[in-house]
Amino acid sequence: MKLLLPALLTLLLVSEPSFSNNLTTTDCHLKNLPNLAECFSLERLENPNDPNSKTFTLHAARLTALTPSQKSPLVFLAGGPGQSAIEVGGQVGLVLKALLADRDIVFLEQRGTGDSNGFTCVAEDEDIYADLFNVSMSRELAKSCIDAFTGDLSQYNTPNAIDDFAAMVQVMGYEKINVYGGSYGTRAALVFMRAYPNLIDSVILDSIAPVQSIVGPFASHGYRALNLLFDECEATPDCNNTYPQLRQNYWALWQTVEQAPIDTTIYHPTSLQPQRFQLDPSKLFQLTMSNLYSQQQRQLLPVVFNQAHQKNYAPMAGLLAASGDNGIYSGLMVNIVCNEDIRRATPAQLQQDTNTPFGDVSIKFWQSLCETWPAYALNDDYYLPIKSDIPVLALSGELDPVTPPAWGNLAVEHLPNATHLIAKNAGHIVGLKGCGPKLVRQFLNQPNQPLENADCLAKLPMVKFMRSINAH
Repeated sequence: MKLLLPALLTLLLVSEPSFSNNLTTTDCHLKNLPNLAECFSLERLENPNDPNSKTFTLHAARLTALTPSQKSPLVFLAGGPGQSAIEVGGQVGLVLKALLADRDIVFLEQRGTGDSNGFTCVAEDEDIYADLFNVSMSRELAKSCIDAFTGDLSQYNTPNAIDDFAAMVQVMGYEKINVYGGSYGTRAALVFMRAYPNLIDSVILDSIAPVQSIVGPFASHGYRALNLLFDECEATPDCNNTYPQLRQNYWALWQTVEQAPIDTTIYHPTSLQPQRFQLDPSKLFQLTMSNLYSQQQRQLLPVVFNQAHQKNYAPMAGLLAASGDNGIYSGLMVNIVCNEDIRRATPAQLQQDTNTPFGDVSIKFWQSLCETWPAYALNDDYYLPIKSDIPVLALSGELDPVTPPAWGNLAVEHLPNATHLIAKNAGHIVGLKGCGPKLVRQFLNQPNQPLENADCLAKLPMVKFMRSINAH
């Protein structure tokens, strides 16, 4: 489950490090931000229960408030699982820059991402057109990925990550923090609330994945979001006139690739060399899901589906290639999803995800990956709903294909001090769009007070559908 913000960080060290106990501090820059940031590194035991365990270096970055303030910082936890909070820190910092008037923003990098022993299964210089999302990650690639990782996979789990986060913010000198979790980061934030309630003033949960839900198989949620796309196109005269058979043509394409993959030739966008392209159910599902995440991306889908119906697969190949470059440390993603979700899912839960025309394509993908992946297990208590009276702002997008509003409702059932807002025209990640940053600042300043103008998210405008591959 990705947050779909690109990997945007370049660390440029511009000063000699200073040391405070085990914490190392350097000046640095986050890409896209002109102002100086601080970067932190902290040695941590890989296995916190073994004092003789090997260590790794945990990282964090901070944008410091422009004026001295006693306000507790906003701590950002990224999604995925497998996204580096530091690598998206520049983009997040730009959107939330108003907070810096009187509050620090801290980006906590999860073990297994970024420079914190990042665990990826794709070479950095790999041509994203090389295999065009060839059944995503094969078992063979998974094995080579495991063999290349030098750490103990069982220790790269969510509870250990939360202990890392708590250790980092406390050694940085904070007595209290506010937590912003996006996507999988909401699950981390919820676990943080349960494990360290006295450390947290308030929490923002954006696109919510509660611990009691199963992350990974998203066919049922994706089917819901895809139907919303078709409904919107049919209700929009320009779109419906251009693509009057969009829904029917999509499912006709799906039935075609279910019977046999489409094998064709496209041309590489830079070398212009012929490139073999195979379209199978896994690729079509992945393309559909990846581009339903954001309102802007989903508006490209009608023209791409229409071109495929006309047997022009180049636009589809382009979207697939773009979907593969998502900044996710895929090794950590598979490690956590396989062990904390897929392996504890009941047959009934998995069966529920197959009750759409997509069938079992999503389940088969994850089961194939997890079949050979090393196992670990968390205590059953970990999956109990988080109960807390900490002030919470919960945000959901009605169009979200992976963390639907129903999951937000599930999470806040046990959070009596929570406000749950649903943005009608938003997909995945709501608080960084439109009036979201203003609501975030208002909530942080007065977390126990009703939000003013909370309905502004419901007024986010629609985005027009792209109606031609030559549109500008």
